[in-house]
Amino acid sequence: MPHPEIAPLLQKHFVALASDCDDAEHEVEVLAGHLEDAYMLPFVLFADSNGKFLDGMSGAINPLYMKRTLEKLIAK
Repeated sequence: MPHPEIAPLLQKHFVALASDCDDAEHEVEVLAGHLEDAYMLPFVLFADSNGKFLDGMSGAINPLYMKRTLEKLIAK
Protein backbone atom coordinates (compact mmCIF):
# COMPACT_ATOMS: atom_id res chain seq x y z
CA MET A 1 0.00 0.00 0.00
CA PRO A 2 1.74 3.12 -1.18
CA HIS A 3 -0.21 5.58 1.00
CA PRO A 4 2.38 7.72 2.88
CA GLU A 5 0.63 7.37 6.25
CA ILE A 6 -0.16 3.66 5.94
CA ALA A 7 2.93 2.14 4.33
CA PRO A 8 5.27 2.94 7.28
CA LEU A 9 2.83 1.38 9.77
CA LEU A 10 2.59 -1.79 7.70
CA GLN A 11 6.33 -2.01 7.19
CA LYS A 12 7.17 -1.53 10.86
CA HIS A 13 4.47 -3.61 12.57
CA PHE A 14 3.03 -6.19 10.17
CA VAL A 15 3.97 -9.06 7.87
CA ALA A 16 1.99 -9.00 4.64
CA LEU A 17 0.77 -12.06 2.77
CA ALA A 18 -0.92 -12.04 -0.60
CA SER A 19 -3.19 -14.99 -1.32
CA ASP A 20 -5.06 -15.98 -4.48
CA CYS A 21 -8.75 -15.81 -3.60
CA ASP A 22 -9.52 -18.46 -6.24
CA ASP A 23 -7.08 -20.90 -4.62
CA ALA A 24 -6.64 -19.60 -1.07
CA GLU A 25 -4.82 -21.51 1.62
CA HIS A 26 -7.08 -23.22 4.17
CA GLU A 27 -5.90 -20.87 6.94
CA VAL A 28 -6.78 -17.83 4.82
CA GLU A 29 -10.24 -19.24 4.11
CA VAL A 30 -10.82 -19.75 7.85
CA LEU A 31 -9.80 -16.14 8.57
CA ALA A 32 -11.98 -14.84 5.72
CA GLY A 33 -14.93 -16.63 7.29
CA HIS A 34 -14.82 -14.05 10.08
CA LEU A 35 -15.70 -11.22 7.67
CA GLU A 36 -19.41 -10.52 7.63
CA ASP A 37 -20.87 -9.66 4.23
CA ALA A 38 -17.51 -9.98 2.48
CA TYR A 39 -18.53 -10.05 -1.16
CA MET A 40 -16.12 -7.61 -2.78
CA LEU A 41 -12.35 -7.74 -3.22
CA PRO A 42 -9.96 -6.93 -1.82
CA PHE A 43 -10.21 -8.77 1.46
CA VAL A 44 -7.84 -7.48 4.14
CA LEU A 45 -7.39 -9.77 7.12
CA PHE A 46 -5.42 -9.22 10.30
CA ALA A 47 -4.28 -12.14 12.42
CA ASP A 48 -1.85 -12.50 15.28
CA SER A 49 1.28 -14.66 15.13
CA ASN A 50 -0.79 -17.69 16.16
CA GLY A 51 -3.29 -17.22 13.33
CA LYS A 52 -6.09 -15.81 15.50
CA PHE A 53 -8.38 -13.41 13.62
CA LEU A 54 -8.05 -9.83 14.90
CA ASP A 55 -9.88 -7.67 12.36
CA GLY A 56 -10.63 -7.37 8.68
CA MET A 57 -12.41 -5.53 5.93
CA SER A 58 -13.46 -6.00 2.33
CA GLY A 59 -14.20 -3.93 -0.74
CA ALA A 60 -13.12 -0.35 -1.27
CA ILE A 61 -11.18 0.66 1.81
CA ASN A 62 -11.00 4.25 2.96
CA PRO A 63 -7.37 5.12 3.81
CA LEU A 64 -8.42 6.89 7.01
CA TYR A 65 -10.33 3.80 8.18
CA MET A 66 -7.36 1.58 7.30
CA LYS A 67 -4.98 3.83 9.25
CA ARG A 68 -7.28 3.84 12.30
CA THR A 69 -7.56 0.05 12.16
CA LEU A 70 -3.78 -0.35 12.01
CA GLU A 71 -3.26 2.05 14.90
CA LYS A 72 -5.87 0.20 16.96
CA LEU A 73 -4.14 -3.13 16.31
CA ILE A 74 -0.71 -1.70 17.09
CA ALA A 75 -1.97 -0.28 20.41
CA LYS A 76 -3.11 -3.75 21.53
